[in-house]
Amino acid sequence: MDTSKVYGNAKTFRCPGYKQAFSPSLSSDVCRCPHWHHLALKFGGAGLILLLLSLIGLSVLVRFLVQKPPIEKCSVAAQENSTEPTGKSAIIECPRYWHPHWNKCIFITQISRSWAEGRDDCSMKDAILLLIENKEELRFVQNLIKGKEQLFFVGLKYVQKEKIWKWINGSILNPNLLQITGKDQENSCAIISHTEVFSDSCSSDNHWICQKTLKHI
Repeated sequence: MDTSKVYGNAKTFRCPGYKQAFSPSLSSDVCRCPHWHHLALKFGGAGLILLLLSLIGLSVLVRFLVQKPPIEKCSVAAQENSTEPTGKSAIIECPRYWHPHWNKCIFITQISRSWAEGRDDCSMKDAILLLIENKEELRFVQNLIKGKEQLFFVGLKYVQKEKIWKWINGSILNPNLLQITGKDQENSCAIISHTEVFSDSCSSDNHWICQKTLKHI
């Protein structure tokens, strides 16, 4: 065998030129990426952004839902307070010298005039003569005037044509609420003491009791 040919072939196989001809084509094939791979990367990035925005929106929604119940609770509490009985004097602000009772402010006068003059005086105070609505209110008013020797007009007058007692607002007296001592006759008005309710002439001089209704505070 000719050793020179073998050596030459081996030399030819190991020559740098051969490697340079093979290597560039291999490197180009390895680094080349398919087109769909680039699209997948773009869509993947967009998906991550959308996911991040969704998480931010979800966190805002959760915070809103967490804070909403206390607001609703306060709203319900406010509605409940507005429907509570108005007998608590703490929620009524009356003018000076007026007495709070339920949703009313009650004023006891220190002067005496006729029933009509008392009605007009109450009107000047943005009030009316007292309307007694129930027995509890009757007891409250009688306790206010307890110890006083005067008698007090209230908003109750006898109507001769109808032969009935009517309150100043036009409502008819409930006989189970008040028992009026005295005669039922024309020009009769009701006066109250700390123990009884009397019929007296509307022209006589008596003290009177005013009331005004106030809104809740």
